[in-house]
Amino acid sequence: MQKQVFSALLLTAGFILTTVTACKKDNDNTVADPNVELAAQALRGQQLVTSSFGIALRGADEADGFASQGADDRCGTLTITPLDPNAFPKVITVDFGTGCTDNDGKFKSGKVILSFGKIWEPGSEVSVEYDNYTEDGAQLSGKIVLQNQSTQSAGVFTILAQNIQAADANGYTLGYNATETFTQTAGFATWWDHNDDVYDISGSANAVLTNGETVDWTIQTPLVKAANCFWVSAGTGLLDINGLAVGVDYGDGTCDNKATLTINGQTYVVTL
Repeated sequence: MQKQVFSALLLTAGFILTTVTACKKDNDNTVADPNVELAAQALRGQQLVTSSFGIALRGADEADGFASQGADDRCGTLTITPLDPNAFPKVITVDFGTGCTDNDGKFKSGKVILSFGKIWEPGSEVSVEYDNYTEDGAQLSGKIVLQNQSTQSAGVFTILAQNIQAADANGYTLGYNATETFTQTAGFATWWDHNDDVYDISGSANAVLTNGETVDWTIQTPLVKAANCFWVSAGTGLLDINGLAVGVDYGDGTCDNKATLTINGQTYVVTL
């Protein structure tokens, strides 16, 4: 379980940093419209939120098993407080110190901190924070909070991305804030099995990109996120890039990393 939680914690950071360094990635439609890449950057922020949701939820579910696990093969030091598996809230700190090369080949330094209560209980929450954390020279800061607002018949969670800031060694940056609600539409009865979970996502976000462009994101029809797919597979939304309207369509439910943009009547397929 400890290895799973290490992966969960650091995937959050890795995805944000990938978002920053992906700014020059080519899109499938090569027509030169700078707004296509700006839109793709903003949608990678949406992917960050959906990834963080799964990370926080699964990490908290494994909380009562942390203290009994053996050593992990990753670099960095894991600290759990308190060690009693029945005592909550807990704080888990992964400290990479001045830097080490992890088993994924990335050089990491600083700390990743997870604080949580019993997230499976309504009213509780999980937070992920970064303390001077860098990965291959890119730095990440900010806080992601997951709040449980579930009912007896459905899992409902609100996730808040609060002042997420990322910057890489080449000067690419991303600032991101979001408030989104994840409502479970499948898998609630089999609460012990994450693989059959499916969520509808609603809400909004805003981002500031490298060149200072501001982007507002509003979900129009719920985004569909299945636990067994890394990507959003359906749903629509609207991006406002400094007043320019960009329609977004995530597709027909196929699990892939594509979305279709509509800008001034032209369509573009982007890779997220």
